[in-house]
Amino acid sequence: MIRVLLSENSPGAADEIARKLAEADDIKIIGYARDGLEAAQMAAQLNPDAALIYTDMSGMDGFQACHLASLAAPNTGCVLIAPPGSDNPETWQKAMNAGARGLLTAEANAEQLLEAVRQAGSLAKHKDKPEYQLVTDPSKMPVTIAVTGAKGGIGKTTIATNLAICLQKEFPGQVVLVDFLGQYGDVPLLLDMHPQGGLGELLAMDEIDADLVQSQLAQHSSGLWVLAAPNGKNMRRAELNIRVPYIADLISILRSKYRFVVFDAPPLIGNISSYLFSRCSFIVVVTYLVDLAAIRDTSTLIETLIDSQIPAENIKLVVNRRSQRNPFSPADLQQTVNHDIAVEIPEDSATVTSALNEGIPLALKAPNSPVARAIHSLSKEIVAELPQ
Repeated sequence: MIRVLLSENSPGAADEIARKLAEADDIKIIGYARDGLEAAQMAAQLNPDAALIYTDMSGMDGFQACHLASLAAPNTGCVLIAPPGSDNPETWQKAMNAGARGLLTAEANAEQLLEAVRQAGSLAKHKDKPEYQLVTDPSKMPVTIAVTGAKGGIGKTTIATNLAICLQKEFPGQVVLVDFLGQYGDVPLLLDMHPQGGLGELLAMDEIDADLVQSQLAQHSSGLWVLAAPNGKNMRRAELNIRVPYIADLISILRSKYRFVVFDAPPLIGNISSYLFSRCSFIVVVTYLVDLAAIRDTSTLIETLIDSQIPAENIKLVVNRRSQRNPFSPADLQQTVNHDIAVEIPEDSATVTSALNEGIPLALKAPNSPVARAIHSLSKEIVAELPQ
């Protein structure tokens, strides 16, 4: 049953509309408003499914009444009724600005009124659709994370892989890890996986869709999904073929299916990296305190990200291989980059190397090791910042 609020700009106008709607067994009139102010008040009080509001009412006109009713009763679909002959672009624009769901003129017949009321009254039904839950439920909001660094050899792939594993533990089946143009495809190595397809296969296609992308994913024994990088001989071809629209489609497809999309990403590959980073919820920038060049380059990378309109709070600075033997301190790094450190991961080459050689991520092989606990704390910090 569609609950309808009527208004009138002259005595008897609402009764005329009621007669036109009388034969419909799915419509119930729940109130009559005598002017614009009362129409907005009754919409807020009664919360009807639809409200028919005349534009030319005394006192508060229908446009303002519709605007206030839309704010006070967002589940109510307002339909404005304009004077005869005023069905023109200017009136439509004013109706849209007022938040109306439809516009009719006073000479509208019963069929036109019924159609407008049913369309406006169906607004609440959209809440039953799965898409509405996907849009409004914070637990379903997709999160894209890029793990990068200003130079190679700093352990970003180890961090990206174990971060994805930590997220997979908390959100089973909802995490995909993308080995994004990794030069040697180290992600599968760390996971002891031998995928047949991957990003290289997708790049050979003119267009991609959800089924095609899913066909190129491989699933780790932990439940983590992985999109492998092109192998070495196909890397140069992939770098030449990849384009921003392709990455846009890939991100969109992965976000529609997975809660967390983690990219193990190189820092600077032109427009591609700029586009990727700008579409990420978080960017994990990995560095270490071994040499001044790494600190300087990290500072440049963070400045570049911020200059490209990426919010500073979305950047998580991670110090890897932290040791008392490091020639520089975390304070030196923070002073240079002017950015807080999110996590410090301690040096433990023996544990890391053993995990790498066995193809078992630290988060699974040695979850209580200081390194794994530090990466887990990074995961918890990211999850804690998600909308609740």
